[in-house]
Amino acid sequence: MAKLLRTEAIALHSIPFAESSKIVTFYTRDFGKLNFLAKGARRPRSKFGAALETFTYAKLILYKPETPKLYILSDAEIIRPFARLQTTAEHYFAGEKIVNFVLRAVDFEEPNARLFNLILKALTTLAETNGITDNLVLAFFLKAASFLGYRPELENCIICRKALAKMPKEIFFANGLGGILCPDCKTKSPEVVCLSQKDVIQLQALLYLPLHRSLNLKHLKPELVTLILQYLNHHLETLDLTDFNQNNVI
Repeated sequence: MAKLLRTEAIALHSIPFAESSKIVTFYTRDFGKLNFLAKGARRPRSKFGAALETFTYAKLILYKPETPKLYILSDAEIIRPFARLQTTAEHYFAGEKIVNFVLRAVDFEEPNARLFNLILKALTTLAETNGITDNLVLAFFLKAASFLGYRPELENCIICRKALAKMPKEIFFANGLGGILCPDCKTKSPEVVCLSQKDVIQLQALLYLPLHRSLNLKHLKPELVTLILQYLNHHLETLDLTDFNQNNVI
């Protein structure tokens, strides 16, 4: 017998199914990323209404199948629709990058409360800002990667543990090793990127400051944006951020 469950969730993506239904991907607070069958969701007077629209934050009632098939969505009640993300181009494309990160990088049925709260905070901040959204998206990427086990080392040399403050002006970053290197250790990695202390401090700000404060940070130079995307692509192989510079969001 199928088990009835309740949770909160954020809608990530949906596709048509059969004549009148949808398959919807949600990131849930309690169960992680799940696919749901929403029967009749495409009918004009569907009980789900706008609760299945991308970005929507909702309360769900669902049935867990006995066999590893689709979860069945019984009911959905909107908590917050984040309607602004559907109405302005910059906000939409920024929100799309956030949900696409979750779609591509996060495994199914692996709950992560910190990641859920981060997604919700990112969409909330995005919906409430009139500022440039580039840094918010990049900060989300770095924080989300950290919650998935791929936090870059930005405070000490990843080999000898020399502190950033004690390093000379030239610092190096190694994607493969996952962090910064001092000049004495840079030969430990076949590929490094040269950074200044100011560059590393900017990366630290994106990683450690609350999301809303990323909106007040200086715009990153293109080389640092490229470094972040290359780091994420290296460690999260399913992510594929090659298209994330499109739509003038990053």
